[in-house]
Order: sequence, then structure tokens, then C-alpha cells
Amino acid sequence: MKAVLLAKTGIILVMYRQKQNLELLYSSLAEQTDKDFIIYFVDNNPDSSDSEFSRELNTKFSLNIEYIPAGANTGFAGGNNIGAQKAITAGCEYIFFLNNDTILDSACIEQLIGSLQTNPAIAAASPVIFFWSGAKNKERVQEFGASADFASYTIKKKYEGSAYSETEKNMPTAANSDVLPGAAMMVRADALKKAGMWEEDYFAYGDEIDLARRIKDAGYICIVNKYAVLWHNHNWNKDNKQGYYFEYYLIQRNKYLYFRKFGLYGNMLLSYLADSFLFPWRLVWFVKICDLKLGWYYIKGTYAGILGHKGKPNLYFVK
Repeated sequence: MKAVLLAKTGIILVMYRQKQNLELLYSSLAEQTDKDFIIYFVDNNPDSSDSEFSRELNTKFSLNIEYIPAGANTGFAGGNNIGAQKAITAGCEYIFFLNNDTILDSACIEQLIGSLQTNPAIAAASPVIFFWSGAKNKERVQEFGASADFASYTIKKKYEGSAYSETEKNMPTAANSDVLPGAAMMVRADALKKAGMWEEDYFAYGDEIDLARRIKDAGYICIVNKYAVLWHNHNWNKDNKQGYYFEYYLIQRNKYLYFRKFGLYGNMLLSYLADSFLFPWRLVWFVKICDLKLGWYYIKGTYAGILGHKGKPNLYFVK
């Protein structure tokens, strides 16, 4: 019997004790001009409290949601893969990887699908992302496209931190981008099957460049669309210390795992020497955004990556 197509787009939402973000996200999804989507709610929280909260909240929005208990904290990469596989099996044409702390403009999904339909060589598309300031105002750009050096694991985000009122006239309506943000990335299902899923060895952070490299190697390109708009409501507060420890540990660890995976040992050595030389200046930055302890997690992540420690990190606050 032929499988019934549940929706054109599968939205992959990986959750782990972050239910405080859901109402804003669900409200924006309920307002989408293209409503032919299903949300694959991958619950990494073993006690299922996020799913229970979502079910209750969704009585207000009536979104099409399928709940998938992961049974353990599988991380961003593992959770994305669980959800994407469900969506592909169900026949979804587009897979939209989306952070739970995002708010979408009403035409965001429609615009991203339109981008993918313009050229079969386009594997993935992302919106222009703004910092959330409490309202859907286009004030400060978080990112809109990025260039990458896949050999040195270097990403340079474009328009990062710029005032939209000053840079809007210089921003193209659409542009190629070497790397797209995992926070909001729509991928054609057939391209994802060819390029491969998210690298679960990374657990979270730093996995976008790995996927982008494989998309490029598979013969595809990625683009950004100025008319697709999204806000990122990430907790940038200095008091979110464990969030900073987690992020900087994994970004640093996964950089060295990337070098190991692709056999870039010369660049690994060069990166280690540069990290060591620049560490005193970075320590000043760590104290400014968080505290001195962040430097310890940066060092810990460095050696974890060099030694090849993969998957879920062995940190006291990661359950």
C-alpha cells in the first residue's frame, strides 16, 4: 500500500527542556501563508515534560504535530536525524531544520520553498536572521549568508551585527552561501539523502560546516533569501553560564573532530598553534561575555577534540 503523504514540508524541532520558547514559535507557525507542513517534535528529554507542555499549548494553535520520544538526549544532530528520517519516510519533499527559539515571518516557509524550486541544483535555503528584540522588527542582523574555507574550518558570517536600516540597500535579494545556519535551514529531501544526514559525532554545534561540505561535494549549492525572514530569540544573557560552557566546549571540540574526520592534520596543527597563541586575548573576551571558567571549557574542548572524544559530552550539566 502506498504511504499517505502527510505534508509537503517536515519541520524538525528538537527539544530538550526549552519549553519556554514554544509559544512564540507556535504562534508564528500558525500564521504561515504555506500551512502544508507537519512538525516532527523530537523530545530529547526523557521525562517528556516538553511534549506534555506542547500538547497543552497546541490546543490554542491546532498545529499538525507528531511527537517522537528519543528516549535520551541525542543532541541536536541525533535529534535532527531522527526527525528527518521520519519526514523522509512520510514522503515530505522539504525538510526544515528549525531551532525552538525562533520566530518566523508569516511568509518564511513559502519563501524558502520558492527558493528551492527555482533551481534543482539548490539543495538548501535559509532566511535572513535578525536578533529578537521583543517584536518583529527588522533592527539588527544576526546573519545573512556566510563564506567558508572548508580546509581550515573557517566561517565568516555576512552582515553579522549590522543595522538593517544601513545595510538593507546593499543586501541582495538572494545569494549563494557556503554554509547555512542549523537554526533555520530548509533542505530538499532528495538532496539530503544524497549528501547525508547530520554528523552525530558532534552532538551539537559546528555541524553546519560538515553538512555544507558534503552538500557541496554532492554537487549542490546553498542560498539565502532576503524575503524569508526569521528572528532568533537565543538567550545571550551573561548569566546563562552553562549555556556558554556547553557552546564553547562543543564548538572547540568539534573543530578538531572535523579535522580528524577529513584527515586535515596539517590544518589541525596550525589551528592548535593559533588557538594557543591567541588564548590570552580570548580569555579577556570570555570574561567579558561570561566568566573566567569559560576559558577552562575552551581548553577542555580543545583537547577533547584532539583526542577524538565524540558524541554526548561528559559535562556535569549535560544529562
